[in-house]
Amino acid sequence: MSEGGRMPDASRDAADAGRDAVRDAGRDAGQDADRTYHVRRQRRSAIVIALVVLSMAGAFYYASTYFRDTTPKPGPCTTVQPQQALSPQDVSLNVYNSTNRAGLAKTVATAAIDRGFKVKAVANDPKKAVVKQVAQIRYGPEGAASARLVKAHVPAGVLVNDKRKGDTVDLAVGQAWKAFGKEPAPATPTQTLRQCPTVTVEP
Repeated sequence: MSEGGRMPDASRDAADAGRDAVRDAGRDAGQDADRTYHVRRQRRSAIVIALVVLSMAGAFYYASTYFRDTTPKPGPCTTVQPQQALSPQDVSLNVYNSTNRAGLAKTVATAAIDRGFKVKAVANDPKKAVVKQVAQIRYGPEGAASARLVKAHVPAGVLVNDKRKGDTVDLAVGQAWKAFGKEPAPATPTQTLRQCPTVTVEP
């Protein structure tokens, strides 16, 4: 101590330096704490963002998988055009009387017309055959489908493939004829596959 109780300059400087050191240390400690806080906060934010992104990715994957699994998948298809089933209006029919019963061909022809068949000829059997069955249904390769339709109307009729040309069918009415059978239900196309989409290419 100097005279009058005053602190020497050296001691005062040392005290000031000590206080400055304490103040600087406190400031540095505070800055370190702030930096640590900010680093931790950034890490937490990064973790939260990562979790949100992962959750959204998982939700998107689940949704896409769900819709992919539940969306109806097209089955097999065909490029073959469906064949329309024949109706009596598509069949050209000759009605012949193969018995000695007068007027039988005309009677049967009238009933055939009522069912929708296109009757072409009505006469005695040109083959002069005596048919003892209900009827003979004569046809060629081109008239096979027409002959099957006639038989559906005359179930007891006998199919006779005489190799003729064309699709005209002869109904030769026999001695056991009584009447047409029960009118069958309209036939439907048998194709079950859907039609494949068609692509038109412009020239």
